Amino acid sequence: MQFTFETAPARVVFGRGTVRTALAAELARLGARRIMVVTAPRNQTLAHSVATPFGDAVVSVFTEVAEHVPAPVGARAVALAREVRADTLLSIGGGSTTGTAKIVARDLHLPILAVPTTYSGSEATPVWGTTRDGRRETGSDPAVRPRTVVLDPDLTDRLPRDLAVASGLSALARAVEAHWAPGASPIGSAMADEAVHALATGLRGIGRDSLAEAQAPEKALTDPVSVWAGTPTAAGEQLLYGAYLAGATFASAGAGLHHKICQTLGGTFNLPHAALHAVVLPHVLAFNAPAVPQAAARIARALEAEEAVSGLRALAASVGAPRTLAQLGLLPRQLDEAVDRVSATLPFENPRHVGKNEVRAIITAAFGGHGG
Repeated sequence: MQFTFETAPARVVFGRGTVRTALAAELARLGARRIMVVTAPRNQTLAHSVATPFGDAVVSVFTEVAEHVPAPVGARAVALAREVRADTLLSIGGGSTTGTAKIVARDLHLPILAVPTTYSGSEATPVWGTTRDGRRETGSDPAVRPRTVVLDPDLTDRLPRDLAVASGLSALARAVEAHWAPGASPIGSAMADEAVHALATGLRGIGRDSLAEAQAPEKALTDPVSVWAGTPTAAGEQLLYGAYLAGATFASAGAGLHHKICQTLGGTFNLPHAALHAVVLPHVLAFNAPAVPQAAARIARALEAEEAVSGLRALAASVGAPRTLAQLGLLPRQLDEAVDRVSATLPFENPRHVGKNEVRAIITAAFGGHGG
């Protein structure tokens, strides 16, 4: 046995109500005196509720957050942080919010305290990404990994059902691909097994009908009992736990074929990030499974299924996940460009050879089985 496994210190505080009970102490641990809050427009009320107790220590709030972190958005966030002389970033939101904070941390070397409101797992990784002129740029920098992560299921339980499902399956993709990504290792695979099992358990707990439409997430700050109207308690905790583990596996293993496809399609055609992962994952798993039978068997066990691909598809069907790229807005006339854009990033490190014909087969299948 021979492998390399790399990790980095990070502090994780997990539990219901932690955004109310632990955030002040965690900011103090970081020595935060001039806090810039980064959040999306839909989370502004929540961010205000979270930040109000810190009074004048909050020197600015940046809300111009968009999926795939367009380069101009990142540049404006950096400029604002520099202007107000922020010394700490408080990120409250999903992957795009964390991603925007990461661009600031990359350029200004400020610490991030992340409060996730989705299952993106971005808070566990040193990976940053931005979109410039329709092209996705990514990199890895230890400076962008949040120093502290406060994981509060009272917040993620408020996700609208469709977003909870897509975000959970997006996290699942990180864990599945950890078995064969460039930095795959036995330790990463063990973490991935636990992540897949937790995420599958949580997604089954949601089911098709048990998750209510989102209530205002800021209610969880003052009325945690209201969480009972949303995700079932155990399911929500498993999803958030699994999502963080999946992010941690991605941090050590890196991006493989699945993520390369999703990064390119998302950045080029502005497709919804989480749902895109949910659609593409079964097709990449079906493509790679014959080449990695042991990994496929582990994935099946973690899913509590007889076979990995059918188990994943059954799980996705049980929660009503989106199934095709066409559902997400990709047009038939865009298929050739999609294939060309992904193929332009070849070669990939992957268990099976991937050429343009293989890329076309995967994208066509994910589109809906035909080219229209």
